[in-house]
This record gives sequence, C-alpha cells and structure tokens, in this order.
Amino acid sequence: MINSAFLLPTAEARPQYAIPPGYGFHRLKGQELEERTHLFDTLQLWERPRKGHRYILGCDVSDGLGQDRSVCDVLRMGTIEEPEEQVAQFVSDTVTPKAFAYIINAIGHLYVWPDGKEAMAGIECNNHGLSVQDTLQLHLGYRHFYIWEVLDQADPRKRFTTRMGWLTTPRTRPILLDQFHNAIVSVDPISGYSDLRVNSSFTIDEMRDFQTEGALWEAEAGRGAYDDCLIALSIAHFIAWRLSAGEREPLEDRRKRRREEQLRAAKFGDGKRPDFRNTDTTADEALKVPTPQDQSSEDPDDDGSLYYDPSGRSWGGTLYD
Repeated sequence: MINSAFLLPTAEARPQYAIPPGYGFHRLKGQELEERTHLFDTLQLWERPRKGHRYILGCDVSDGLGQDRSVCDVLRMGTIEEPEEQVAQFVSDTVTPKAFAYIINAIGHLYVWPDGKEAMAGIECNNHGLSVQDTLQLHLGYRHFYIWEVLDQADPRKRFTTRMGWLTTPRTRPILLDQFHNAIVSVDPISGYSDLRVNSSFTIDEMRDFQTEGALWEAEAGRGAYDDCLIALSIAHFIAWRLSAGEREPLEDRRKRRREEQLRAAKFGDGKRPDFRNTDTTADEALKVPTPQDQSSEDPDDDGSLYYDPSGRSWGGTLYD
C-alpha cells in the first residue's frame, strides 16, 4: 500500500497544498501521479485544514479483501457563512481494518478542532468498524469520537449514551439517508451551493447508482455498484447536523432566514433595527441574543440585538398590520 497525498484539481483551480510532515503521507510527484491508474489508497484533499473550524470523519470500514471499500471522509462543519463541505477523502479496497485505524489516526490529527482535539471520528461499528475504533482508542490514544445519541429519549439530558461510534440499523438508516438527501437538494440562498457540498468523484458516482423504487430509506447501490462513500459522508453529515442543531434551530434554516431578513431590509430598510414582532426571529433572539446577520448602525449603543419598539408597528418607515 502506498500512503500518499494527492490534491485533486477542480474547476475553481484551488491552490495546491502540501501535507505537513509526520502525518504518514507524502505528496505525489508528477511521475508518481502519471503511473497511477486509480485514486485508491490515496488521500485526496480539496481544502487544507483551516483554523477555527470543526471537522468530522465519517468512516465506513470493510475487510480489505477487495469485495468492499473502506472510506474515511472529512467534512468541514458549516457555519452561518458557509455550507458544509467534503474537504478530503481516503478510499481503499485492500487496507485491513487494523491498518485503516492508523490512516484514520493520521487524518484526524491533520484536521484538528479549535481546542486542539483531533477531528471527531464517527465510525460505523456494525462489523469491522468496532475493531478499528478499539485500535484507535486503546492503541493509538485517539480521544475524539462520536458518542451514540438516542433520538427517542424523552429526557433530552439523557440522550447521549456512554457508547462510541455510529450504528446503522433499520431504525437509524431512514433518518441517515433522509438528512443526507435534504442537505444535497437544499440550496443555500446566499452562497448558491447545496447545504452539503460534495467534491469526490467516488461519492458522486455512488450517488448516481443509489436507487430505489419505493421509499427513500429503501435505496441501495445498484447491481455491481458500491455505497460505502455515500454512507461515510452521510454519517459525517448527520453528526455535523446534530452538533450544529440539536435542540436549537438548524443551521440551514438560520442561513435561509438571514437571507430573507437581508431581502426585507433591502426592500423596506432605512438603517433601523427590526422589531421582534414583525421579523422571522427565534425566542432566543427575541431575548436580545444578537441576530445571525451583521447589523450596521451609527448608534454607539446599537449592539445588533433585537429590541422592543413601543409603537410595535414601524420598521424602516413601513407600517405593518
């Protein structure tokens, strides 16, 4: 197996980045790249690690016997300014589960969180993934794993269990695919990209071959096709969705609402702050939590938060019923 790093060119002609030494990978030279007939056993990077961002590793593990694929997808979590994006991917059909743990370890230490922790690893533990997770934790000292969350727990404080990893079951597969589909087809009105930006040709090919004649949760890879990349990215997205939403308003809804506020301000605004009764706001924002968008004002006491207008009718000089 050749551990190597290859930066896939895109239509946007992003700059080429070298991986720092000590991560178990080396940059492919021109001749090495020409000699390759495929991108298996290759770490593809579309974006280098960025400070201040959080990264999720979605991992689907195979036995390494050529019948299935082991995939490690790196997802940069979305913000109010940017949608989620697939920023790196490693795919192999020959790497054994134990060897795959070392690859995940290297990738996780490359895409660190703002607090210095490794990227959060969400490993599907149905089969071989359990041994990969065990090797990462007990042998390699990996510290940052997805903790299994019980979605039908009546008490939100007891949702998180003491178990690590993702488990795909007949109960969890529908919500996994539903969230993935929603992120792919929903377009952020500001950036113009889907809420989940996919860069890998492996993943895109699998999406083309993912078929169903019934419900979405019944979809599966076509005959002779694979779905490992799709599942790995779905796991990463679901974890990111839970971390950025949970009991709060989902991030994609906040981005859409911000755009609606910008359009309304452009139509009616004259610089005045919106009154909470005639804008699309949440309860938290109504309690003077700063709004997602940047509010500009010459008033030195204007902190950009919502306020109560005693008249209750005027905003930007327009009357509301």
